[in-house]
Amino acid sequence: MNRTGFVVALHLLFLSSGCETGLSPLNEPSGFRGVIRFKNWPPADSVRELRIVAFESFPSDSAGIIATLLSGRAAVYPPLDKRLPRFVDSLEYEFTTKQGLNLQLKNYEYVIVALQYGPNVLTDWRPAAVYATMLGAFDPAPVRVLLHRIAPNINIQVDFRNLPPR
Repeated sequence: MNRTGFVVALHLLFLSSGCETGLSPLNEPSGFRGVIRFKNWPPADSVRELRIVAFESFPSDSAGIIATLLSGRAAVYPPLDKRLPRFVDSLEYEFTTKQGLNLQLKNYEYVIVALQYGPNVLTDWRPAAVYATMLGAFDPAPVRVLLHRIAPNINIQVDFRNLPPR
């Protein structure tokens, strides 16, 4: 191999080894994904809506949840013009900065599936499940949203006969 060929090969090796994601766009989404598994669905009139809510910290009381959402210390998925399907066995989801409402790059200490059980959209909510390292547990595990990364395996188990404490 001549000197010019060697230099070109060395440059190509150098350039290809430094690109982890190739020429991907700089605005790739950040967030997390997983599977929600459901069991023991209650009657249809007691499950009006389901949402994933990621809280920066554990909410001290339900009265401050709206203020927490408005201040950016919590994020909601899916966007308000869409809904999570009900009465399914499982559901794959991807909660990202492009799809969620107010998801930011930070640690979320309390991620839940929220259940609207009554007609009042502002007050009739409760946790249906909590993201924990052990499925079905109620001890919340944090989720960290990193720049241009989608954290996998944020799986949540919803058992409507064994709901977490409010």
